[in-house]
Amino acid sequence: MNHTAKTALVLILIMFSGIAVYYSWLKTVHRQLVEGKPPMLRPVDRFRSDGHKGEPVQLFHSDDILYLVGYFYAGDEREALTVCRRIQAMRNLCPEEKRFRLVGFSMDPEIDSADVLKEFASKHGFTSEEWIFVTGDRDRVRKFMNEFFRYPGHKKPDKYRKTDFDLYARELRISLVHKGINDDNAFIRGVYWEGIRKGEVRNDKTSEEDMRFIIQNEMQKNFLKESE
Repeated sequence: MNHTAKTALVLILIMFSGIAVYYSWLKTVHRQLVEGKPPMLRPVDRFRSDGHKGEPVQLFHSDDILYLVGYFYAGDEREALTVCRRIQAMRNLCPEEKRFRLVGFSMDPEIDSADVLKEFASKHGFTSEEWIFVTGDRDRVRKFMNEFFRYPGHKKPDKYRKTDFDLYARELRISLVHKGINDDNAFIRGVYWEGIRKGEVRNDKTSEEDMRFIIQNEMQKNFLKESE
């Protein structure tokens, strides 16, 4: 077998290996969905950055916390409010549960300084201890959101901007993140769209079912652990 044939064979084997891994992942996700269990879509690394209260914040490291994560730019107040109100509405579906963190990552931390985010939070009543607005190094924040949450934070071309502050494409997805007591990493357990525009997926209603499944499942794990 010549060198070209060997290279082609290796590439084919790699391709089929990738297909097998992807198919196995799809089967796992499908089984979890059939069982009513929100799938573990992607692991999320711990993240440390600056918060809107002027203090460092650390995210996705604590066991048994439900994180609701959105991505916005405070300069576009209408879109930022839409994201934060959706996070709050989802959180309100489980009012008895206290283990929530409501997280808003800035698309443009250079503009959304801690003071700007603090003023935005105070103005619109996002002042509970559950709220965390993340700023810091722009490239580091954007790289993290792109890698783990698939939020690229695209800037709009000038011709599509309605105002001077309309800088970024809308990101109305909200992600549910959780780290179980037996997990090494936090995982994205759901990504939810409101589906305002034509063609968008409307799956917000599944968020309550997913959150309650996780809450109940972790309660059972904690009970068993304490019983040992």
